Amino acid sequence: MKNPLRSSLAAATLSLAFTASVLAADEPGFVDFGKFAAGPDSKFVEVNLGAGLIKFAAKIAASHEPDAAALLKNIRHVRVNVVGLDDTNKVSTLARLESVRADLEKKGWEKIVTARDPQAKSGDDVVIFMKSTDDAIQGLVVTVIEHKGTAVFVNVVGNIRAEELARLGEKLDIKPLRKLKLPASEQKIEKQS
Repeated sequence: MKNPLRSSLAAATLSLAFTASVLAADEPGFVDFGKFAAGPDSKFVEVNLGAGLIKFAAKIAASHEPDAAALLKNIRHVRVNVVGLDDTNKVSTLARLESVRADLEKKGWEKIVTARDPQAKSGDDVVIFMKSTDDAIQGLVVTVIEHKGTAVFVNVVGNIRAEELARLGEKLDIKPLRKLKLPASEQKIEKQS
């Protein structure tokens, strides 16, 4: 009895994951990183959060952090891959990272952060891209090559308003986010409080 139940549960989980990834692929801010090969002795992490789980987290956060909850309600998909690099996958993973970066530039994504310092102790290589409309961020992609031998790929998809990020930055005292413009009506309220 246990095997058919486990098989059914596994099939249902795979089906839901596939459906979530197909739905996310229709979003303008979605980037398909593809599948990664993890080396036998290296770390590998994959996080794939769909809209349902993110909405659930927003409901939990609503009572304690309403600004964070408002931001979460507009996020539709989050994917994070951390790939440990070794002799079996280093060349292919780094080539994919460079390919993703080049493809995003060709497709008109805005490169908003580039940080490379081979002389520094960290030696990390970070590039962040953003896809946006006049009033919202549709997607963010973070690509990192860490000096300790890992590659990181992050894609956040949604319809995120700058004022939501600004409010969150004010609340959590995150300076770069605080600098984003709030609508004029809310700036007056923020100054009074």
